[in-house]
Amino acid sequence: MGGPNSFMGYERSTIDGERSSRTVALAAEFGRMITAGNLVIGEALPIEKEIQVSRGVSRTVVREAIRHLAAKGLVSVGPKVGTKVRPRNDWNMLDADVMAWHLTPPVRRPFIEALYEMRLINEPNAARLAASRIDGAQGERLEDALRGMRDNPRGSPELIAADLDFHRIILEATGNPLLNSLGALIERSLSISFSLSWRQNPQDETVRQHERVMQAILSGDGDAAELFMRRLIESAFNDVIHALYANGEGEAEAAGMRAGGRQFEQRRSGGA
Repeated sequence: MGGPNSFMGYERSTIDGERSSRTVALAAEFGRMITAGNLVIGEALPIEKEIQVSRGVSRTVVREAIRHLAAKGLVSVGPKVGTKVRPRNDWNMLDADVMAWHLTPPVRRPFIEALYEMRLINEPNAARLAASRIDGAQGERLEDALRGMRDNPRGSPELIAADLDFHRIILEATGNPLLNSLGALIERSLSISFSLSWRQNPQDETVRQHERVMQAILSGDGDAAELFMRRLIESAFNDVIHALYANGEGEAEAAGMRAGGRQFEQRRSGGA
């Protein structure tokens, strides 16, 4: 049976856990305000004491939350000038929290467009490379991932995990460590976008799209692998738009996203 020290340890752990939770919540609150433009570049955040009183948190929580934001490049802290929002180019856009904060209106649309544009720049070319570099073990894992998409219920966590595995294996199969790391960096945003896209496209059709990519890679056909991966990502982009606005909400934003999507696809394919 534990003595006083073990109880004190439990109490300390509980206090630390509560403080950590409040720190994360406070950092997320200001992070969303910054990414949404409610706090503009160069604007100062409220002073420490004001945040303590208005949010009902300790000075330690405020300081730790500010450190979180500073580490992600969102704010700078200096003597006499306080805490100020840094230029967007300084933000660590591949940070999991920063990406998540961009997945709420009104910045969701440009962020999703940017995410899929980045995927179109990287993944079709990665599929082409994978077609010439994938090894037997990676090929088997790719087939397992496809089975996971086929056999699990649409939109289930298991299916989303299989979809993530599929794309991560292709990046890994390029043999390029930087491309391999890309999948880990954007995994959180991908998992959210995958969960949205799977709501729209029939499961059989989405599986077929992935299967075409896989068969091209396994047969060593780089041209086909690149083409089918491009089509897969463009289709997923449209599915995400429809999933976000399936109930008629935000039609103006949806129309803008569809128009942006068409321009985005034309840019990538070299169209006007």
